[in-house]
Amino acid sequence: MTRVESYANEVWVGDAIVLRLNHPDLPGFAPDRLLREAQIAARVAPEVRYPALVAVGAEPKDELAWIVARRAPGVQLGRAWSSLSPAARERATHELAAVLTALHATPLSGLPALAQQPPHTLPLAEILVLIDGLVDDGHDRVLLGEIAAFVRARWPAIADAPPCLAHGDPHFENVLWDGTCISALLDLEWAQAAWLECDLEILLAVAAHPALFAAADYEATVQPADYTDIPRWLANACPAWFAPPRLLDRLELLLVSRTLGALDEAEPAALAHDPGLLLRFDHLRNVLDGASYLRGQLARL
Repeated sequence: MTRVESYANEVWVGDAIVLRLNHPDLPGFAPDRLLREAQIAARVAPEVRYPALVAVGAEPKDELAWIVARRAPGVQLGRAWSSLSPAARERATHELAAVLTALHATPLSGLPALAQQPPHTLPLAEILVLIDGLVDDGHDRVLLGEIAAFVRARWPAIADAPPCLAHGDPHFENVLWDGTCISALLDLEWAQAAWLECDLEILLAVAAHPALFAAADYEATVQPADYTDIPRWLANACPAWFAPPRLLDRLELLLVSRTLGALDEAEPAALAHDPGLLLRFDHLRNVLDGASYLRGQLARL
């Protein structure tokens, strides 16, 4: 077994199985999330390509939980992307859209609740609390005040959107590519009844700023030009994803919420010099100025 990098869990990979552990020594400690993921995995269709589970367990006394799953062949799609031909990238994008469509069709009745909401699915009141907290921490009061007004004004665009089982984090580190096709969709810890646009917004963010979603050992080699066709390929694969009214408002709301969450989680000292965090402040300013990358992506479709 070889330990591999993971933010939320301790992950060990063998020839045939993968072991994921969650315990108090991890920054993403939340053992119930692994048990909940196993419950969700048991109800999704085979077309979702979630790896088959071997065992699930917990030791409440030690606050430890684990999942053992069959190892799917391949590597993370993000690692494979640079070596793929444009045709293979387009095929991978279409396959990922089909996998997510199958996930979105999962019945919501009896779905186990998610105890902690990810930043991009926060309700309006919690987004506003998050903004107030960033102001209290000394961040740009004027910018954040304008962001609060933006969120309030556009919230009706998403408030009544129909829910589905959204993955919540479908970037290319959570997708395996076996050389010819997508072999697995991983990590259902954030999956919950939410808006389909949650997954679409993440994929469009990957297309715009792929290095933000790459592992540290290869992010410096990511070529943004290799990802620019992803929005067009997604629109061709799933035109219904791009059909809802006020789609741009919905996507920008989710971008703002996710960006605020990333800023809230960052170390205060890093906010003044970390390029990735400075870029996120630019994302907020661009949304307010009508110049978000989402606007540009949708305009080119």
